Amino acid sequence: MPELPEVESARALCEEHCLGATVVGVAFLEDGSFDEKIFAGTTAKAFKAALMGRTLGVARRLGKHMWWEMHGGGAKTPESLSPLFHFGMTGAMSVKGEGASKYKSFVVDTSSWPPRFAKLVVTFDNGVSLAYTDPRRFGRVRLVAGDVEASPPISDLGFDPLLAMPPDAEFAAMYAARAAPIKAALLDQKIAAGVGNWIADEVLYHAGVHPETRAKDLSRAQLSEIRRAMGFVVETACRAGADAELFPSDWLFHHRWGKVAGKVGGKPISFITVGGRTTAFVAAVQKKGDASAAKAKARATKAADTEVGKRTARREVKTAAPPPKKAKKAPPVVRVTPAAKKVAPAKRRAPPKRAAPPKRAAPPKARAARVR
Repeated sequence: MPELPEVESARALCEEHCLGATVVGVAFLEDGSFDEKIFAGTTAKAFKAALMGRTLGVARRLGKHMWWEMHGGGAKTPESLSPLFHFGMTGAMSVKGEGASKYKSFVVDTSSWPPRFAKLVVTFDNGVSLAYTDPRRFGRVRLVAGDVEASPPISDLGFDPLLAMPPDAEFAAMYAARAAPIKAALLDQKIAAGVGNWIADEVLYHAGVHPETRAKDLSRAQLSEIRRAMGFVVETACRAGADAELFPSDWLFHHRWGKVAGKVGGKPISFITVGGRTTAFVAAVQKKGDASAAKAKARATKAADTEVGKRTARREVKTAAPPPKKAKKAPPVVRVTPAAKKVAPAKRRAPPKRAAPPKRAAPPKARAARVR
């Protein structure tokens, strides 16, 4: 599927050969018919009227979308309409006699003209003939009125990694709250426009991050590395004109196609499904660890630098040492005055009481005299 570098290559092709030229001819399918699936929401007559007699002022791109800003035209020409292209799975631009954009998954045959599967052929007054081809017909070509960037789908897109990579802190904040696997989060066009399947895999490979790791579990350092890798991959691919033969030889890109088990840098490539997409990764480089525990430890270490943070650190790190026991207070010291040093005389002990003598038994009573 054409991703940011491939669409950027098509945009550059249009500007190189058609910039400043005026449209003098518009044709559709090879047999001249109109593909209503490709040209969503418009008609052959309306599309021709929007282009005929007008000059290509600039070819612009955001993510996987490209559009032409047209100028001039007669009084009957709707000057506010711009053709907007989304390349889908197999969309491509080619110029007669100059070849076509190069893709890894398919080749546009320009040996005959118009090329096979052509959906649109535009002829300019400088003699250039440009064709849009789409064998699988998943692409879309539509007319957008007014400011293209202020209207959907362009207004719904996130930042473009080539045109406006956000600062490190802002980039990290975009992914830090996402519970989805980082591979799925990278494919969200509302965050990063133009990042597709192969770019996401390449970025995570260079960043050393496992594709199944939840975005919110990644550390700030890991997110910073993903940002660096994203800029590197996109800029390198665009400088090469999306020509895979010019990509660095150590890229995962050269070994990921067809789900064929291979190696990159001597390490085996594995395939899994993440977010419904086939995902290539290198387990030896992209290890799946407990990123959430690492984040908690990092937060606790930083928080321990303050008095308040020390209490937070004890809650986040289970291995923190228990608080020390409070020392017992020593008994108060009593000062002894000189007067208190005099020893009071010892009290005399009372003599022990003598035991009372035993009582004598009473004499027996005398017998009464006999009365004679």
